[in-house]
Amino acid sequence: MKRLLLLLLTIVLGTSCSVTTGMTMRGMLPVLEEMELSVNASSDLETIRDGLPSGMLFLEAIVRKLPSDHRARLLASKIYSGYAIAFAEESDHSRAVTLYLKAKDHGLMALPGGTIIREGKYRDAEQAISRLGKNDVPLLFWTAQAWAGAIRLGLDNPRNLAALARVEAMMDRVLQLDGSYYHGGPHLFAGVLLGAKPPPAGGDPDLGLQRIDEALRISEGHFLLALYYKAALLATLPGREEEAKETIGFLLENKDPHPEQLTLTNTVAMARAKHLLARILEEEL
Repeated sequence: MKRLLLLLLTIVLGTSCSVTTGMTMRGMLPVLEEMELSVNASSDLETIRDGLPSGMLFLEAIVRKLPSDHRARLLASKIYSGYAIAFAEESDHSRAVTLYLKAKDHGLMALPGGTIIREGKYRDAEQAISRLGKNDVPLLFWTAQAWAGAIRLGLDNPRNLAALARVEAMMDRVLQLDGSYYHGGPHLFAGVLLGAKPPPAGGDPDLGLQRIDEALRISEGHFLLALYYKAALLATLPGREEEAKETIGFLLENKDPHPEQLTLTNTVAMARAKHLLARILEEEL
């Protein structure tokens, strides 16, 4: 992982001193995709936190050179969004929102009908979303996930709240096309949203827990971030704090082998679960 980040930094410095063609930039995408795989397979949060911004800068340079390259836009959406949830959400909300909005913008720039989805009338946006197909699922999922992250951290902004219906329509389309994408991620998204909304706005914590459990079923229990969000939702429900602590305990004691690509996500889930448990215990004093 460290070697790859050093290689990437060398490339960044080298290309900054020369005129880089679009063909050369496009040829570097496999290196960045390999970086993403290495990041996802690593449990070294400190190295990733410190080193990944170099890759983000280089990826931004590629997107500027190749603004219509959907492959680069998807990678940017995933990396910005992942960095926000892993390293910025709990320490710097403002930075997390900025990263989420960048991820959202990259995704919408690449999605067919992305401008209509963002700026058109809601009915037109719905129609544009309904025309998206299975090949659009990765872009659709990561764009909606990033947009939702920005909304969640800026709920006091009326413009964010107004955009929530568009985000829900996007993720509903992902569910229609492939609900198992990213280890059941669309079901986790729906569960967290159902738990966060007040009942008059369609919230239903019990149904939210069921949807989170569906994500766990699809991932065969390997997607520990779903367990974290289940515990976080339980902790907000009166009288269910013990269930929340039991869920955290199960997460932290989990020693089952998991898919390599979930190493980073699961490491982040464990770290956040420890913080959540500390908050629950502090509130009980």
